[in-house]
Amino acid sequence: MSIRRLPPLNALRAFEAAARHGNFSRAAAELHVTHAAISHQVRALEEEAGVALFRRTGRAVVLTDAGRSLLPVLSLAFDQIAEGWAQVRGEEGGPLTVSVEPSFAARWLVLRLGRFNRAHPDIDLRLMPSSAATDFDLQDVDIGILYGLGGWENVTCERLFEATVYPVCAPSLLQAAEAAGKPIRTPDDLRFHTLLHEETTAHWKSWLDAAGVRNTRWASRGPLFVEASLALQAAAAGQGVALGNDPLAMTDLSEGRLVRLFDLETPDDEAYWLVYPERSARKAKVQAFRTWMREEAGLLPAEIKMLKARARAKTPARERAKAPKPDPQDS
Repeated sequence: MSIRRLPPLNALRAFEAAARHGNFSRAAAELHVTHAAISHQVRALEEEAGVALFRRTGRAVVLTDAGRSLLPVLSLAFDQIAEGWAQVRGEEGGPLTVSVEPSFAARWLVLRLGRFNRAHPDIDLRLMPSSAATDFDLQDVDIGILYGLGGWENVTCERLFEATVYPVCAPSLLQAAEAAGKPIRTPDDLRFHTLLHEETTAHWKSWLDAAGVRNTRWASRGPLFVEASLALQAAAAGQGVALGNDPLAMTDLSEGRLVRLFDLETPDDEAYWLVYPERSARKAKVQAFRTWMREEAGLLPAEIKMLKARARAKTPARERAKAPKPDPQDS
């Protein structure tokens, strides 16, 4: 039997991490060593190979042709070693860690997790609320759910569903507005009421423009919330009018805590996405979660239709503001 000749494994790990990150400092952080240690290991590997693996230009490092050919081989090998070791240690049955946009977690995902738990009682789910894109190389996360435009680097992005945007408020606010002589019957009437903003005032400006409201300088007034769930919670408490979308607002609408003000809804430029690195896709627990999430997303249109009908039944017609005639899109 021939003897397998391998270079030092520590040097291979140092090179693979540095090449993947394109940076010695980030590789050092991942492997919990110093920048100098990474540099030393890479130089030792280059001496062993007799060829340069990086071109060093100041602080930057760029892979040579030899380095580019070696990287995918090593990345695949280390992924397979990690997976095999996890199976030996029984880690495949360990927690499934999901990084998830906080408002989506609170107002949509956790309400449905009972179905996932019943379908997969062997998988322990751990949620990590975060609005930031996950660094899967540095964080112990298997898969993420993000809200945005998509196209994040170094991950697979799967669109779950898009959303439409419309104003919502508490029924009590409508009643108080009527009693005060400032009823909300058209989008232009919103100028006399507090608008609740999520992260930026641009969302309200965009919706009012679509509704045909002119001179919307007043739309920047009102409190600004870091997360959509906080703005919707404030709206349910009667503090003002918020912009809602179906995944986040539909439960409050169906249970009467919020009402829609108009039938007009506008497309949201952003969407909800599943994001994960290629190595995660091979894990059975990640595959189970992806399949379940796609099934839940597929149920959403019918669920929205049912909940909208329930919300309308709970909202007396005299309390519902009249919709502008152009482009009604309500299903």
